[in-house]
Amino acid sequence: MKRHVLVIDDDEAVLQSCEAILEDAGHEVALAATPGAGLDRLRQEHFDLALIDLKLPGMNGLEVLQRASEISPDLVPIIFTGFGTIETAVEAVKKGAYNYITKPFTSGQLITAVNSGLQQHSPGADDEIPLQQCCALHHIVGTSEELRKVLRAVAKVAPSEASVLVTGPSGTGKELIARAIHANSPRRDRPFVPVDCAAIPSNLLESELFGHEKGAFTGAEQAKRGLLEAANGGTLFFDEIGEMSPELQAKLLRVLQERSFRRLGGEKLLTVDVRVVSCTNRDLHAEARQGHFREDLLYRLNVVTVTLPALQQRAGDIPVLAAYFVQKFAATVKKERVHFSSDAMQALERYSWPGNVRELRNAVERAVVMCDGNVIRASDLPEAMCESAGDSDVKDEVVAYKMARDQWVGLQGKQYLTSLLQRHQGNVSAAAREAQISRKSFYELMRRFEIAARC
Repeated sequence: MKRHVLVIDDDEAVLQSCEAILEDAGHEVALAATPGAGLDRLRQEHFDLALIDLKLPGMNGLEVLQRASEISPDLVPIIFTGFGTIETAVEAVKKGAYNYITKPFTSGQLITAVNSGLQQHSPGADDEIPLQQCCALHHIVGTSEELRKVLRAVAKVAPSEASVLVTGPSGTGKELIARAIHANSPRRDRPFVPVDCAAIPSNLLESELFGHEKGAFTGAEQAKRGLLEAANGGTLFFDEIGEMSPELQAKLLRVLQERSFRRLGGEKLLTVDVRVVSCTNRDLHAEARQGHFREDLLYRLNVVTVTLPALQQRAGDIPVLAAYFVQKFAATVKKERVHFSSDAMQALERYSWPGNVRELRNAVERAVVMCDGNVIRASDLPEAMCESAGDSDVKDEVVAYKMARDQWVGLQGKQYLTSLLQRHQGNVSAAAREAQISRKSFYELMRRFEIAARC
């Protein structure tokens, strides 16, 4: 069954590109170059999904989103946004948009977002947790289905008191998920205390965790409360719990069982109320089978497991994450409207990202610093990423296909504008009115397609 999609955008090239891509994907597409025209179409016809540009003449995209939802409550809205307006796009998602797409976008990104949104009209869609709820989970960035699965699990487990083990490769953002669990739990107003099991030497970790009394060991000149006490009433987060020594594992297990402990060198029994969230990049079940990790402690920590995918498994989030990091780092170096060239974005999307989100973050920070002006090119990225855009025949064929499509869309756009100008004897204002776009936008399209002022 064909699904009905409405595209509202004042850029004629974007409209024609969306029409070509989505009709090829089997959808029925209607176009509107102004907010008024788009809302009129919604009043007259039924649409399953609408793509709405954030920057529209006469009425901003947020207002269009609100009115569209009032006209058609079952409509699934998706927002178009430029790289410089990610925060506004996230705000739109919180106000009811299902998703957002950053410009420029590839055909694959558009089709993925639209098909995902259209699933909202499919049986079982009511079981989904909407993206606007997920976006409230501690500023986690991404829209892929792989990330949505993680966020749905987080939304379910956060209100409980269950211990959670967050697993996944290094650099995937496990601490961010732990903080999201805490931020959406009844303990949100109490401390979130991280314990870095890999960074603190084993002989010091016990003192850091339990605290000590004055004179407990050489150098203990005064009493010190530990991280367990600091986290009382809140969440204690064990980062890389697999690095904890077997001796300390036994002591931690006793604390979790009895909810009490003594400081090093102390006699007073202290009670503690903490929720434990842990993370690891190891297979703790395999470690337990080999005797490297206590099986009974693993059961205590692993009431619920949340597994983060590698960035390569959620490749659709790469443009969104890259745009988020660009905005973040451009502000720190006082650069405005920084964005990626198409070759730079292609390099990012083709790279395998063994270091996951952390590696992407570092690559974007470097690129923002190194780029001249406000355009990040492939040459501004680390060398490994430029090489990833190299000589694969398959990749070249994909690029050739995208170039051919872009050329076709450009040709259609140029012919459309030329015919309008000819019909109005070169009068740009009259041609712009018929196209239902602003005179300024019409001139911008003329410059893009190299059309002379008189046709």
